Amino acid sequence: MTRVITYFKDKKAEICTNIREDFTPNGRLTYEQRERKMMRAANKITCGLMLMSMMLSCFGITAFAAEGGRTEGVETFNTVVQFIVDWVARIGLVIAFIGAVQFAMGFKDDSADGKTRGLMCLAAGFIVYAVAKAYDMFAE
Repeated sequence: MTRVITYFKDKKAEICTNIREDFTPNGRLTYEQRERKMMRAANKITCGLMLMSMMLSCFGITAFAAEGGRTEGVETFNTVVQFIVDWVARIGLVIAFIGAVQFAMGFKDDSADGKTRGLMCLAAGFIVYAVAKAYDMFAE
């Protein structure tokens, strides 16, 4: 029994120390105290994210549409999405073109940074184009 009482007394002292450290400015804490404070904060954030994701997983509801419903809204939505996807693909090609121009200017100036930025912009443009074109794989 005394072992249990000693355990809870030690826990109470530890909790009081943690609360005191949490409300003390970082400039007045030692390196070890700051590390413990940062680890407690990281643990709180992690626990909060896990709790939120577990709670959100409880809200999954399967819903079915009524048979023979109107499809005007779906067709309009698909038309708008297809319009947006087409323009995103075009913008991706424009970004790739700008990246190619930057790459060429980097060669002209013999600038390693300019070449790197140009290649990154070129790759980003092609990635945007590929993602936009990948929409067709998922469209019905």
